Amino acid sequence: MTITLLDLYNATASQEWAMYDNDALSDAEFEDSLVLALNKAILDIYASYDFPFRERTHLILTFPKMDAYDLPSGLIKRDGKGRHLVKYNSKILNHIENSSELEMKLGVPEGFYIQNDKIVLYPVPIEKGMVTIDYMTLTIGETQSGEEIYSLKNDTDILSVPVHLEELMKEAIITRTMLKTIASETDENYSAYLKQADRAYKLLVKYAKGVRLDKSVKI
Repeated sequence: MTITLLDLYNATASQEWAMYDNDALSDAEFEDSLVLALNKAILDIYASYDFPFRERTHLILTFPKMDAYDLPSGLIKRDGKGRHLVKYNSKILNHIENSSELEMKLGVPEGFYIQNDKIVLYPVPIEKGMVTIDYMTLTIGETQSGEEIYSLKNDTDILSVPVHLEELMKEAIITRTMLKTIASETDENYSAYLKQADRAYKLLVKYAKGVRLDKSVKI
C-alpha cells in the first residue's frame, strides 16, 4: 500500500464533522483549503521529530582543483559531539566558520563551509575522493514518476513513509488536519480531535523509533 494525496483527501473528508465531499476522483475535485491543511499537517509532523526514514546520505565524487559541489536538499546531521557529519574519504571535516580569510590552498580537504547552495572544500582537492553528507531530507514525497517533492499537489502524489508506519502516519495526519480545519479551539469537536491527534502522533513516534522508545514519549 502507498499513501497518495487522493487517499488522504478522501479519508480526511470522511471524518465526522468534516465539511468536504469525500468522493473525489481526482485533484480537479479537491478543495484547496483541505489540501493546504493536509500539507501543513504533514510538514508539522515531519519537522517535529527526526524520523529515521527521513535520513539520507549524499555522495559527492570530488575532482582535482574543484572545490564547490551541490548540497543535498536537507539539513546536515551532527554527531554526539556536535560535529557536522560531512566526511572526506571517511574522515570528518571541520566546519569553517569564517571563510573570508582563507588563502588558496591545494591539498587533502580538512574542512568545509557553505556558500549559497554549495558546499566548499578546503584545501581544494588535489585528487579524486569521496565526500559523504548525512542529512535529514526536507522532501515529503514523490510524484508518480519518482520525482521528489516538498508538498503534495496532484492526486497521485505519494507520501514517503515506510510501509509499517503508513497507517500510523495516515491517522496522525488526518487527526492533525481536522484540528486545522476546525475554526475555533472552543468548538466542542476540537478537544476530541486534539486527544486523537496527540495519541496518534505519540504512537507514530514510538513505532518509528522501534523498540528503543524515548522515555519522554508517553502514551
